[in-house]
Amino acid sequence: MYFRLIVAMLIALASLGASAAPLMLHDLAVLSDQTGALTIDAVAVTDPSQFKPLPEGGFAGGFTRSVHWFRFRVTQAGETWLDIQPPVLDDLRLFEADPQRAGAWIERRAGDTLPFAAREVPYRGFVFKLRHADTTAHTYYLRLATSSSFVLSARLMMPDDFIATTTTESNLLTASLALVLVLALLNVNAWFWLRDPLMPWFIVNLITFAGHLLGSSGFLQQYLFPSLPQMSFYWVGAFTFLLIGTSYGFYRRLFDVGHDRPVLFWLYEANCWLPLLAMPLALLGWQTEILPWFLNISVLMTGVGCVLAVGLWRRGAAGSGAMLLANIVSLAGLLVFMLHALGLLTGGFYVWHSLQIASLGSVFALHLALGARYRSLSEDRVKAEQEAKYEHAERVRQGQFLAMLAHELRTSLTVLRMAIGSQPMSQKTLDKAERAMNSMMDVIDQSVQVERLADGKVTIERLPCDVVRLVEAVIADSRDAARVQARLAPRLALDTDGRLLRIILSNLVDNALKYGKPNEPIDVELTAEGDHLRLLVGNVVGTVGAPDPQRVFEKYYRSPKAHEFSGSGLGLHISEALAQLLGGELRYLPSAERVVFKLRL
Repeated sequence: MYFRLIVAMLIALASLGASAAPLMLHDLAVLSDQTGALTIDAVAVTDPSQFKPLPEGGFAGGFTRSVHWFRFRVTQAGETWLDIQPPVLDDLRLFEADPQRAGAWIERRAGDTLPFAAREVPYRGFVFKLRHADTTAHTYYLRLATSSSFVLSARLMMPDDFIATTTTESNLLTASLALVLVLALLNVNAWFWLRDPLMPWFIVNLITFAGHLLGSSGFLQQYLFPSLPQMSFYWVGAFTFLLIGTSYGFYRRLFDVGHDRPVLFWLYEANCWLPLLAMPLALLGWQTEILPWFLNISVLMTGVGCVLAVGLWRRGAAGSGAMLLANIVSLAGLLVFMLHALGLLTGGFYVWHSLQIASLGSVFALHLALGARYRSLSEDRVKAEQEAKYEHAERVRQGQFLAMLAHELRTSLTVLRMAIGSQPMSQKTLDKAERAMNSMMDVIDQSVQVERLADGKVTIERLPCDVVRLVEAVIADSRDAARVQARLAPRLALDTDGRLLRIILSNLVDNALKYGKPNEPIDVELTAEGDHLRLLVGNVVGTVGAPDPQRVFEKYYRSPKAHEFSGSGLGLHISEALAQLLGGELRYLPSAERVVFKLRL
C-alpha cells in the first residue's frame, strides 16, 4: 500500500515541477524593527537604504522576537494572489496605499492567531488578493511578527496557477501524512505478533511525526480547529518537543545503547526526557529561546547516530544499511532546516519542509531497517519454536522409549526369575526363558538400530542378492514357519544390501505372526514388477485389531491392545526407514479384515 503512496508523491512532485512559475515581486526588501514600535507611517518614510534587499523572494531571520517589515512592488495588471508561507506565522499585516485618501493606508490581517474564517482564501497558508487596473507599480508593506523561527516565503501567482500549485503541494503533504500513518499501522500489526520492545517507540515516534506534520503544514487549523487559532500554536509546540524526545528514546533502543556504554546511555536518556521537561516552557511562549539549543543538539546526536549505524553496518547487523541511510538523510535534513531556521539559508516550499521531507525519507528507511530486524526476529522465533517442539517431541519419545524398555525388560526379567526359581527346569520353562532373552535382545538391537539411523551411521553395501533365498531363510528362522504360506517367483536377484533387507523382511514376518489371528496362515508373496520387485506380507486381523494407518510407522507406536505382546514399537519404524535408505518404499494397505504391508524395491 505504501508503494502506491510513494508513486502518488512522485507524481505530485512531477506536477509541482511542471507548474507555472510565480510572478515577479519587484524590489523585495526587509527592515528589522527590534522594538516592534514602528508604525506603517514611520516605515513608509524610512530611508529606502535601510531596507535589506531579498533577491530570492524569501527571508530567514533565525529565532528572534524582532518585528520585520517587508517592502515590495507589484506591476501585474488584473487579479493576483500573494501567498505567504509557512502556515505557522503568528501575525501578518499587509498595508497598501488607500486610493481614496492621500497618505492613508488600508490594513489587511492574516496569521494563525486569527480564526480560519478570517482568511481571504480558505487555504492552509495565508493569501492576500491583489487587484490592479494597469501595470503601474504599486508599493506594499508587510509587517510580520511571530514566535516561531522567523522565516518567510512570498510568491505572487495568478489565481488558476495558485490553485493548481497549492493543490499539488497539499496532495503531496497529504500523501506524506498518509504514508506515515500507514507505516504506523503496519508496525502496530507487527507488534501484536512479535512484541518487540522497540516497536512501541517507533510507533509513537511515527505518530508524533504525523502530529507535527499535521500542525506545521496548516492542516490542523484548516480541517480540525478552524475556530480555535491558539490550538495550532500549542499543537505544533507540543508535537515538536514530543518528536524530539521520542526520537532519542527510539534511537537509543535501536542502537542497543545500554548501561555498558554509560556516556552514550545518559546522553540519549537526557535528550529523550529534557524536551518533555522543556515543553511547558515552550507552550508558555519561550520556544524562540529554547529551540535553537535543541536544534544544535539534534545535529550532534544525529551525527553520533551515523557513527553507531556505521558500526552496526560493519558488523553485518540486520537492517543496518537502512539504519545508516536513515541517519544520513536525517542529518542532511536537519542541517538544511537549521541553516534555514537560523537565517543562513533562504528558500520556499522545499526548504521550509526540508526537515519533514528528510524525516519522511528517514522513517521509511527505518521501516525497511526494522522490517529486516522483524524478519530476523521472526526467523529466530520460528526457529526457537521449532527447537522447542523438537525438544518436546524428543522428551516424549524418550519417555516412550523408557516406558517401553522398562516394560519389556521387566516382563522378560520376570519370566527369567520364574525360570531360575523353578527347579528342576522343564523344557517348557527353558523355552520361555529363551524367548524372554530373545525378546530383550530384540529390544536392544532395535534401539541401537534406531539410534544409528537417526545419527546417519547406517551404511549401505550393495551386492548381488538372491531375494528369493533370502525370503525363504527369513521364513525358516521365524517363530512359526509352518503358518507362513509363501508364493515366491522362481528367481529374483537384486543389487542391494542383504543385511538391511533381511531386517525389513524379519520385522514384517514377525509382526504378522505375532499380531495376526492365531492359527490363521500368513501370506508372503514375492513377484517382479518391471525393474522392481514387490513383496506383500499379510495376515488376518487378530485380537489387537488393525493398526492406525496414520501412526503405523511412528516411532514407539503400538496399538492399545498390542501391549499384551512383547515388542518395542520400533520394528515398522526401522523397516520404513531402511526401505527408503535402500531406494524403495514400504506402505501399509489397510482393509477391514486383513493387515497387508507392501515393500517395493
